[in-house]
Amino acid sequence: MMSEYLLQPPHSIGMSLPNIASAPAEQDDAELVVASQAGDQDAFAILVQRHQRRVFNLVYRMLQQYDEANEVTQETFLAAWQGLRSFRGDARFSTWLHRIAYNCALKQLEQRKRDSALQVAMQAEAVDSDERIGDELEAHDRQAIVREHISTLPAKYRVVLVLRHLQEMTYEEMAEILTMLSGQ
Repeated sequence: MMSEYLLQPPHSIGMSLPNIASAPAEQDDAELVVASQAGDQDAFAILVQRHQRRVFNLVYRMLQQYDEANEVTQETFLAAWQGLRSFRGDARFSTWLHRIAYNCALKQLEQRKRDSALQVAMQAEAVDSDERIGDELEAHDRQAIVREHISTLPAKYRVVLVLRHLQEMTYEEMAEILTMLSGQ
């Protein structure tokens, strides 16, 4: 039910949000989480609206594919909605949400790796590494090469670069998220 609401402007999803206009612009995430845990979909829609860009950016930077990032972002919010009752508030909602997004993106990367290995085995073609690197240098500008190389890093290193340089998080925010991730 919630998946049809995700990544859509409230006016286009047929969902009335009567409290949005009257809600203070700075309404606290914690208040919205409590309301969402009680089943208030309007409150959760505000949380989605508030956090979807940052979640999408994190997922996109990890996956490097727009369509996959859209799907995984939706999976993230669906997982958050389904797991919201178990959210205890030990961390900020945004930290908890980023952890879910990271895990969903990691799952997609693992699936992609399995698919890629199968495809490589089926094609049974060997590509000369030096030639491929030379072709990349000629075919892409520096920014594309950097993004591509970042995508080859293990997820635990890539997430640090994404959080700091692309999400522009503070070191404190990064530490909070990474501490939660290392506790898994």
